[in-house]
Amino acid sequence: MAFLVVCLYMAKITIFGLAGTGKSTTAKMLTEKLGYEYISTGNMFREVAKNLGMTLNEFEVLSKTTDKYDRDLDDNTKRYGESHDNFIFESRLAWYFVPDSFKIKLDCDFDSRTGRVADREGKPVDQVRSETIHREGLITERYRDYYGIEDFANDKNFDFIVDTNKNNAEQVVEIILSELKNRNII
Repeated sequence: MAFLVVCLYMAKITIFGLAGTGKSTTAKMLTEKLGYEYISTGNMFREVAKNLGMTLNEFEVLSKTTDKYDRDLDDNTKRYGESHDNFIFESRLAWYFVPDSFKIKLDCDFDSRTGRVADREGKPVDQVRSETIHREGLITERYRDYYGIEDFANDKNFDFIVDTNKNNAEQVVEIILSELKNRNII
């Protein structure tokens, strides 16, 4: 006998976090638990860099010289948000381009998140710190220039904030699931 699962809710969830906050891990775990689609602009951005034969940092520098890549990615994000439901979009700006989403911010201190990235990428932590400062500076400038967003990581942009310093990935997911249920989003 086959069973049909009917989703009563139409949820659009965007997850923001700076590098090393756990946004990819959290988004993938939530996707699995909810059976939603997973989308990552970071993965899309990395794929474009790879196709151009560039490192991520090199591509960030190129992106500062032209708005083509950012605008294409942002337009795709907006169109996707307008035409789909039941997804988890992991991105720095999906909260902005999918305004009817439930906007989650993952927060973590700089030393912890750069330490995580260093471990993940097998790089010295000093190198990761330098690269992170450089990348985040370029990103901040682009978002201000393109969209007038002065502080894209401002807590006021989000519906719910989770501290990933104090909670492991499983706890973060449970905290988010509980909040989604409490707000009748899922």
